[in-house]
Amino acid sequence: MKKQLLVLTTLLVLGGCSFSRNKTAKSSLSVSSSTSEVKHHSTGSDSSHTSYSNSTTSQRATTSSSSSVTNQATNVSRVTLMNQQLMRSLGQVPLPQTDGLENGSNRLNVYYQGDSNNFTINYSVGSRAKKFNDATLKQENPYAVYTKKTYESETTARQQIGYRSATEFKGLPTVDLGDELTGTIDAGAGQQYLSWYEGNWFLTVHATTVNQGDPQSLAKEVVSFLAKNSLPAPENYGRVSFQTAIVERQREQLIIWQKGNAVYQLQTHTPQTALKMAVSIK
Repeated sequence: MKKQLLVLTTLLVLGGCSFSRNKTAKSSLSVSSSTSEVKHHSTGSDSSHTSYSNSTTSQRATTSSSSSVTNQATNVSRVTLMNQQLMRSLGQVPLPQTDGLENGSNRLNVYYQGDSNNFTINYSVGSRAKKFNDATLKQENPYAVYTKKTYESETTARQQIGYRSATEFKGLPTVDLGDELTGTIDAGAGQQYLSWYEGNWFLTVHATTVNQGDPQSLAKEVVSFLAKNSLPAPENYGRVSFQTAIVERQREQLIIWQKGNAVYQLQTHTPQTALKMAVSIK
């Protein structure tokens, strides 16, 4: 009789250990499968434990998933969100992928008019971010204006660029701009124009002696930047016209280029903004 009791006790202990391991295995499975719904349930007292464990894990997974989505949405730049809206309105047109700003990107506002053939896009920074194309944005002073205009022919489009041939600058003083590029200086009446070529691009920096402007420092800065970044490829020509003097609320920095019978133009408040936006266009 004692042997029978001993055997029975041993079986009960082994059975309890086996049940405990099963519980642990199910609990571990529910954690590792937190993103999927549990299809198998235990019976008896273990059922409530497994259900609670799965419920808790599912809630954690949902919270984690929601947090991930929120973080992803938060990490999307405002210029990207504005571009998505622009493409819905204008179609697949080339757009700046960066706003060119040093600060205030979270308050970037965009207002546009036109269609895929002819459009004007105003980029401004307000006291707060407003919805895309909000009517009140007409009152804001844009720091950058990006336009496209389509002409009847490529010849007419080419005439809008203001490209000048290198032969026009023969005999003028030259200056080394770095990166194996040489510029020419046309000076007179208190004005200085430093010009050079990069591919099909004609570039000029203008300075005045009144403002004690130095065209060379800005020109070398442009050359250094373009040594690592590329402007849009023009068909057939493009022109960059920068001013050393920055006038408040004015957009006197110009990048303009031809693409077939269309002309794209970017006007900004500073040369640095113009360059950053232009090289990001795609």
